[in-house]
Amino acid sequence: MTAPHMTPHTPSAAVQVLWAKSGQLSAGTGWLPVLHHLLDVGACAAAILEREPASTRDLLAGDLGVPDTDLAVRWICALAALHDLGKASPAFQHKADVLAARVWKVLPWQNHSESTPHGLVTQKILPPLLEARGWNSDVARRAAQAIGCHHGQRQDTPRAPDRGTGTEWHAVQDELVTLVLNAFGLQGELAPPATSFTGGAFMRLAGLTSFADWVGSSFPLNGEPSPLPFTDPAAYLARATEQARDELDRIGWTRREPLAPNPAPIDATFDFIPGFSARPLQTLLAEILNTPDTRPALILVEAPMGEGKTEAALYAHLQLQNAAGHRGLYVALPTQATGNAMYGRLRTFLGHQAARRPSQTPVTVDLQLLHGGSALNDTYQHDLARTRSEEQQTLRPTPNTAGDAADTVRAGEWFSHRKRALLSEYGVGTVDQALLGVLNVNHQFVRLWGLGNRVVVLDEVHAYDTYTTQLIHALVRWMHTLNSSVIIMSATLPNQTRQDLLNAWNVTPDPAPDYPRLTVARTGDPAPISRHIPGPRRTQTVTLRATDPHPAALAAQAVTLAEAGGTVTVIVNTVQRAQDIFKSVREQLGPRFQSMCKGSKHPEKIGVHLYHARYPADDRAEREERVLRYLGKQPATYHRNGEPHTSDVRPERFILIATQVAEQSLDFDTDVMITDLAPIDLLLQRAGRLHRHESNTGRRGGHDTPTLFVAGLHDWPEAALSEHHWKYVYAPALMYRTWHALQGRTHLTLPDDLDPLVQRVYDPGTPTLKTLDEVQQATLRKADTHLRQQRNNQTSLGGQAHIGQPDTFLDLPTQPSLGEPDGEPTHDDTNAATDELAAETPHFGTRLGDDSLRIVPIHRNGADFLDSRGQTAAQITTLLKNDWEAARAIYRRSLQVSRHDLVRHYRDHPTRRGGDHIGWAAHPLLRDAEPLILTSNQTVIGKTRVALDPELGLIYERIE
Repeated sequence: MTAPHMTPHTPSAAVQVLWAKSGQLSAGTGWLPVLHHLLDVGACAAAILEREPASTRDLLAGDLGVPDTDLAVRWICALAALHDLGKASPAFQHKADVLAARVWKVLPWQNHSESTPHGLVTQKILPPLLEARGWNSDVARRAAQAIGCHHGQRQDTPRAPDRGTGTEWHAVQDELVTLVLNAFGLQGELAPPATSFTGGAFMRLAGLTSFADWVGSSFPLNGEPSPLPFTDPAAYLARATEQARDELDRIGWTRREPLAPNPAPIDATFDFIPGFSARPLQTLLAEILNTPDTRPALILVEAPMGEGKTEAALYAHLQLQNAAGHRGLYVALPTQATGNAMYGRLRTFLGHQAARRPSQTPVTVDLQLLHGGSALNDTYQHDLARTRSEEQQTLRPTPNTAGDAADTVRAGEWFSHRKRALLSEYGVGTVDQALLGVLNVNHQFVRLWGLGNRVVVLDEVHAYDTYTTQLIHALVRWMHTLNSSVIIMSATLPNQTRQDLLNAWNVTPDPAPDYPRLTVARTGDPAPISRHIPGPRRTQTVTLRATDPHPAALAAQAVTLAEAGGTVTVIVNTVQRAQDIFKSVREQLGPRFQSMCKGSKHPEKIGVHLYHARYPADDRAEREERVLRYLGKQPATYHRNGEPHTSDVRPERFILIATQVAEQSLDFDTDVMITDLAPIDLLLQRAGRLHRHESNTGRRGGHDTPTLFVAGLHDWPEAALSEHHWKYVYAPALMYRTWHALQGRTHLTLPDDLDPLVQRVYDPGTPTLKTLDEVQQATLRKADTHLRQQRNNQTSLGGQAHIGQPDTFLDLPTQPSLGEPDGEPTHDDTNAATDELAAETPHFGTRLGDDSLRIVPIHRNGADFLDSRGQTAAQITTLLKNDWEAARAIYRRSLQVSRHDLVRHYRDHPTRRGGDHIGWAAHPLLRDAEPLILTSNQTVIGKTRVALDPELGLIYERIE
């Protein structure tokens, strides 16, 4: 931003006594005048934008219709500065007696029983001041609303902002605007010519203003303020801009520039992956994007596992970052577990790309992990701790990062706050964190600003219900408006979903090419580019067999298969079934049973491992690690007695019993699989774990042919849906149609059968299946009607839940804030936790679902302990607010539950957990957690006996 020319001004007495901040309101010490704070925040906006790519500044220039980008940026920064103009009013000035006393000597005062928030006062008083300077009235009004909502919520402008405002107050407000415009050299400039202010422009200005306000509000109050802003506001602005740059260095806001200015070929980019060779998908996408086109793009990748979708997306990000001027990347996944896995992969990728940059242009990458369980991710917490110790987080805009690739990735603590995390340049987490940008939550515009002009990757999109899918469509529309590129990846999409996504990007859907397929839609093009992804690819023929769904029968079959040698995986639809099957397997094996949490290999025993979501977080993490240790790629690296070991530990005979958590979150390989009937796409996801790693060929015991046993495939599944509670987990219509689609089949060919089967089951136009008898047809018609109604309801709810379309958002009436809903499934296993006692009323956020509750099992033995041996105190009412180490230890013993008895009990009888300053209630990590008090490992709540078993996890027993 060029140095402005200042118009001379003689300050009034009134403008010099108006206060904005005070260290001690009652004493009036360490105060800051309104003008100083306005210029501080304007300086922060300027410092932020000078580190943004040129494309961001060009977007802001387009918002105001100003062809001179430097001039437009000065106008934007001046608007951001004026965010607190409403503090120059009696409604605010009366709040500190000592400071107000000086104000009343030069400005009129009236008694105030109620005060309008100063942001709303800004919305009221600024538009006419801008209109008097030539601004279009609609643009002035909407811009004032964008900066006025900096405390978190867009609200309607009040008719009368406060009482006592008169000529003298109007004069000093006008003087403040003059001084701010003088500081930015705008007093003699023509007003921006824009005659409309779009939803995208609103989000950009609102997000920037709040970010700048957060940074500017951290400036220290140093006694009596400097008189400089009143005599030479431009000189003060220059000084404040230097201070803003220092503060941005401190929090780690570095220059936003391409990670790889000239991306290497794909093979060289991923040469850190042993044996990497570019797949056809990766090559095809790179060729389509290898053009001088600077426009953002929507990219749909529909391909099976093993095609390299993640690497294709990461390479596309490098290309789009250079061509379109994007400023970072966010990878959004369906669960915390998938987010954790991607954090490690993205961390490695970013580190290698940053380390290979030319020494003249080094860069440090900030990477945030965004989900509710990030406190439990040891790698992320290590990155935070390491960054915290590096010169108090002080970094230069382009620091020298020569050295190990791992040292080029950091996790700035300032950005780890949930509202700030998406401001970081790079991030990985759940889709829910991105979707909060389109929900009416506090500071949603900050989240959208963080995602704007960025590459956003949405992975495993097939995992969401209709409600969440509606929010994803809204997010895609907003990303289109905010000049972001979006990459959507899925094993396959129903045709209607593909069309809806293309419509959200304002392009006309084209006929889908043969599967697997790639679709690229450029902003402004009438139609997308769609291509079939050529081979060669690995195909696999899976033998398909039906089996008895009764738990004892499944257990017996698992034992028989394991006795033949190799690894057996059983995936079922509910936690209760998993626990029942585990107990039956243990009983049938007798002395041959070997718990895989206590040992690995034994020549005469069969290892058995249970994995689901109803374990305390640390136990679940340990069980997940053992799944990957024994069934992941070999040799495996693991810790024993605190020391790392690397060896081949794949068991010769092994049974894994799991729920949906193993369906998409874990990269493991099994020799043979038994699964409950499930919707076809999820069933095929499960089958994808069969013979996944070619390196295990020749060591699969008696299971050289991949075989999938499907429980419930023999008979029409209506009875099984009720008996085994599957109807509470998945839509019966999809279960019936999946069952029918697999009738008569003895084999599945993957990936060839994937897309045709998914389209057949999910196509809403598929008529009632003629091969069914009349009773079955009637049952299916009823189930189809119910599913159609459910989808219609979810579509309506999803449409009502988000903030609106970019082109109509500002015309909609404002709504009360939802607060901070956290809809992500923190336990990753929402469906499997559901049973006949689940609450019927859904809660609204980023996902629909039953009410849930985070609990911490507490062992009561004279006192309250985290462990049954009484070694670690629970500190329910005594935990210190700043004791994060103890809080994390407690949180690690927590788990999310949705059992109606438990949720209702704690809602009606909340536990005393301390207060505002001490105890769980005071700590950010535990404020929503409730203690589950156990005596001898169990308790009774309502009509449910709850027990914690070290092998089975949390057990529910209905008491009649």
